[in-house]
Amino acid sequence: MHGHIGASLGAIGVVIAIIAAAMAGLGAPWWAWTGFAIWGLLWVTAASGLSDEASRKFLSGTLRKSTFTQIYTTLARRNVMGIWNRLCDPAPDAASLPDLFRAALTWRLYDFALLLAVAYPLLLLVGQWVVTGAEGRIGSFVVLPEADFLPERVVVVVVLILLILTGGAVGRNLASASQRPTAKKVADWLFLIAVAATGAVAVAVAATVAVAATVAATVAVAATGAVAVAVAVAATVAVAATGAAAVAFAGAVAFAAAVAVALAVAIEALDRRGQQRLARLLLTATVVAAVVSAATTLGWAEVAEDVRSLFLFLAVLPLINALFDVVSYAVTLTLIRRGLRAKLPFLLGLADLGLACVLLLGLGATLVAVIHGLNLLAGVPFIDLPALFAGVQAEPGAYVWLYLMLFSTLLPTLLHGMLSLLGLQGIWPLGLRRPVAGWVAAAPASPLHELRASLSLSLVWALPLLALACVLWLIWHYAQPALVAGLQIYLDGLLWIAAHPVGAL
Repeated sequence: MHGHIGASLGAIGVVIAIIAAAMAGLGAPWWAWTGFAIWGLLWVTAASGLSDEASRKFLSGTLRKSTFTQIYTTLARRNVMGIWNRLCDPAPDAASLPDLFRAALTWRLYDFALLLAVAYPLLLLVGQWVVTGAEGRIGSFVVLPEADFLPERVVVVVVLILLILTGGAVGRNLASASQRPTAKKVADWLFLIAVAATGAVAVAVAATVAVAATVAATVAVAATGAVAVAVAVAATVAVAATGAAAVAFAGAVAFAAAVAVALAVAIEALDRRGQQRLARLLLTATVVAAVVSAATTLGWAEVAEDVRSLFLFLAVLPLINALFDVVSYAVTLTLIRRGLRAKLPFLLGLADLGLACVLLLGLGATLVAVIHGLNLLAGVPFIDLPALFAGVQAEPGAYVWLYLMLFSTLLPTLLHGMLSLLGLQGIWPLGLRRPVAGWVAAAPASPLHELRASLSLSLVWALPLLALACVLWLIWHYAQPALVAGLQIYLDGLLWIAAHPVGAL
């Protein structure tokens, strides 16, 4: 590290302070402050990157490359290839898009989508409750009552810490290190055993529904996606059966748990034989059969409305979400892999966003059709869809829980979009980048050289991002009426689906 970094950062600080004071005096709007903050942060980052020879060589080299996507490809390959190697089948970078998509769409990715579809809403619910203490609902079912920080929320945080320490960091690692096959097999269940034991103690101490929700969320994270879905379906069917018939709660839970265990054992047996796809097909078919059977055989008119909504959100929606999520994840991974060889990976990020929006619209229509069908089978509404849509249109902010439930489909796409922004700098012509590369290489000559290099580099990084923000604002400003009208047409279509018999769809 050379000695000019302090002087350079000091000069940058003075320039930024002068500009900020001028903007404050002129009453600059929020969007101007946002753009200024982005540019200032990138200027400081550029100056820091010039502080050692290895970084200067890397930055200068990327500026001289014809494509100028090295920063994107380095980060994408480092972060995505590990996910690909774990969840997808091998495929070369030069493979075609269909071949990459087939390699990405695996049973392992589906299992991950199932796990996320169960764990994501539960962890989100527990997380917002721990932070805010506000009432947590799944549909109309109050899972987490409003609570003060002491003692309920503190107990939940302690439970989570104990689960992580006892189940994950200590017990499983010790058992997994054993050379005995029996011990290794037990290691797979140690975390769940720790969850059950810690949860039982916490329930006895805190006597709160929040602890049960925390334990359920942690079980979902500890298990595979297939086991998590089986547990969620069995638990909600047991609750519904208990409300629908005058039977002992323990008997209903025991029956549902037996079904879940049998399904989990069957999936594990098929996995050991290398028939993982058949195992996930069995899971999907069993969940569909269980949901349809529960909808047609249980006396739902005797079940409270909030329990009906709990059944829907934990036993039905995770599977549908996972089916769409796995396709969205495969598309995202495919386009990122192709972006490693593209001149403008940002365009692939835009394509990913467009396809994800199409899948999200398809997910919404499928959910409405399935819920409407279950309402007809049960003879009573699990959710009053017309009332739900009317509420969304009248007070959109009151249905954040619904948007967050569906957000898992878009989450990897948004991450890809942010990553692909790093490839947007490729629009700079090589002739304009070569002088900046020379200034970067000559930065150690003096503080003035370093200041010139860092300022130029920050503009190379920032101007494409700020130009994109302006384009997006113009699109939103002038296309907002058309977008709102399109959304209204889509909502009207969902209402049409919810108002017609299944045979008319």
